[in-house]
Amino acid sequence: MKTLIWKELRENIVWAVLLMLALGGAEVFALHQQNQGDPQYIFGMTLCKTTFLTTTLFGCAAAGILLGFLQVLPELKRDRWAALLHRPVDRGQVFWGKALAGTVLYLIAAGVPLAFSIWHVARPGNFPTPFVPEMVKPGVADFIGGFGYYFAALLAALQGGAVLLRALPLLAALHVSFFAVDQDLFRVAVEAAVAMIVVLCLAGWGAIYSGETVRRRPWLARLAFLIVAFYGACGIGDLAKQLGRMAGLVAHPTYSYWQVLDDGSPARFNTVNNVLVSVTDMKGKPFADAKYQGDRARNHALGMNTATSHIGNSHRFVREPYNPEYRESRAYLYANEPYSHPRLEQWFHLERDAHYVGMLPLEKTEFAVLGADGFAAPGTKVRPFPDDVSLDQASGDLLVIAAPDSLKFVSLSKREITELPLPAPPPIYGVAHAWARIGNRSEDYKGVAFGTALAVYDLKGQVVALLPYRHDVDRWGRIWLGVLNSRDRFVVRYDPSDWIDRKTRVSMPSFVDVMDVKGNVLTAYTVPPGPPSVSSQRWSSFLAARVQGPAFFFGEMLYRRVGAALGSTRLRNLLAEQLGPNLADTRKVGSVLVSVALLLAVVVYFWARRAQLPARQVWGWTAVALGFGLAGLIVFWLAGARPRTVRCPACGQRRRIDEEVCGCCGASWPANPSDETAIIDPLTEPAALAAAS
Repeated sequence: MKTLIWKELRENIVWAVLLMLALGGAEVFALHQQNQGDPQYIFGMTLCKTTFLTTTLFGCAAAGILLGFLQVLPELKRDRWAALLHRPVDRGQVFWGKALAGTVLYLIAAGVPLAFSIWHVARPGNFPTPFVPEMVKPGVADFIGGFGYYFAALLAALQGGAVLLRALPLLAALHVSFFAVDQDLFRVAVEAAVAMIVVLCLAGWGAIYSGETVRRRPWLARLAFLIVAFYGACGIGDLAKQLGRMAGLVAHPTYSYWQVLDDGSPARFNTVNNVLVSVTDMKGKPFADAKYQGDRARNHALGMNTATSHIGNSHRFVREPYNPEYRESRAYLYANEPYSHPRLEQWFHLERDAHYVGMLPLEKTEFAVLGADGFAAPGTKVRPFPDDVSLDQASGDLLVIAAPDSLKFVSLSKREITELPLPAPPPIYGVAHAWARIGNRSEDYKGVAFGTALAVYDLKGQVVALLPYRHDVDRWGRIWLGVLNSRDRFVVRYDPSDWIDRKTRVSMPSFVDVMDVKGNVLTAYTVPPGPPSVSSQRWSSFLAARVQGPAFFFGEMLYRRVGAALGSTRLRNLLAEQLGPNLADTRKVGSVLVSVALLLAVVVYFWARRAQLPARQVWGWTAVALGFGLAGLIVFWLAGARPRTVRCPACGQRRRIDEEVCGCCGASWPANPSDETAIIDPLTEPAALAAAS
């Protein structure tokens, strides 16, 4: 095997080096590439940039496919394959030798560029952002997924049969890529990729024994190939779904929501297909003022933000934290006001370490850090901010640190921390950012939610208003703050608390109060519940939910139930939503897909019977179609062993050509008629045969 490995490395090392140079150059270019006029941090930072991840996703896949094909396809010509297989080693050893050599080649082609990119980003002075080790996760996931494409290419090259059958391994790897990109958790994406790599590797190992016939492969390889064929069918569905999204064949969804205008009055914004089509007042009439008509009304909507989603802990409600996807830089690093550029100083919040790092964009160096104990020199290990501290970082160089019993304003540019007096009894439940538009500029304010009132601070840390709550904040505890352009009028909006179940919340009204600096209510509005939204599904998503197969549908429910029992909050919430607000849709989808699977199972049963398959295989393929629906039917069509049949001369039914007797009537094949070309004439008379003896 050592000789075989060296042979593979010697023959393909040039291709690996060329791929390494091409992919490395593309990744470095993507790290430094920036569209003219775009802010530096809009599309992610360094290793999580959209351009970089696009390069790693497609580049690693392309490297794996090319190396897999280059190791096999050139040897299939001019008897080179026969010479290779006639070596005094088992065919399985030939495959493992190629796979081990290919792994080394792929590490060179895709691993070296990724490692260099990580080193390039981690090296100080190359980028104006801190290096967070966890940001390597998306690139690593793409790199591992590239291994799947490599083994898929090996299997496709070794697999015989029709083109579509050979394409199934590549489609299976593509399905895993779609799955990994849509996942929130890095661990789940890697687990799926590794599982598919193992399956593709086993299927390729079996294909080198018999590329044409699956039945002649080891049983483990046959099972692996069926799994590959199934996920290849899923890959076909992914492509169809993607084409459906691109085509945009969807009924226009309608959605209405309440917004507060810059005069303090509520207005209903009505959208169709995410386009604002009309704005109406509380009575459902269009506004006479032209500035509130059509899409122009968006420019006159009041800038409001939520200070808190609930007040008090009598219901023991804990709001689910926002967890960005592992491919988003926001999951690891957040830039304070990333859209205001150029600037001399840029502060970043490290999500996992819960502290701030200050960078000089021009020098691309770190100049300070900020933790729970204050500012410190660059590189210093600081104490992270506790989990119960709210950090509001939406106002230039001002940072608001709201602990349950204290409030601090931090001037990032001056490195000053000021603790402010509390105008109401603690605890503090949250902070909101609001602004008043004054010509071409805005004046910012901070709303701090206490248990009895909402305190409004200006950016100097002065309390400009204390607005007592005028409604039951136990049930209407989602508090919004807005500031009118006159700067002496404030808007407080009360929405139902998050601890109330969604079905009840959507039936409850909201309240909007316009108040002066002394907390007096000048105008009060009761906003009725909005009309239900109509979110039409795209036809591709609609069909995908109903042809996925009972095994997937009910298996996912079982997975969520087991995960919830083991303590997973994420799976518990998903299961509660599926069996709670979405129960009616769950039952509808479940009944449809079970009916479709039953119909497809009947089709496969009679198809297998017509193909003269043994009874055990007939029932086995029927069970596959019943469990996996349309994907099971596609697997049977592409990968199922269906012997060639002809009509029986005796009974007229279809019979297998590889069996001596007809499965219906038991007749043997008729003797071929003599065409007088035989060298030896058959002895037809028993007497003549006896005389000759």
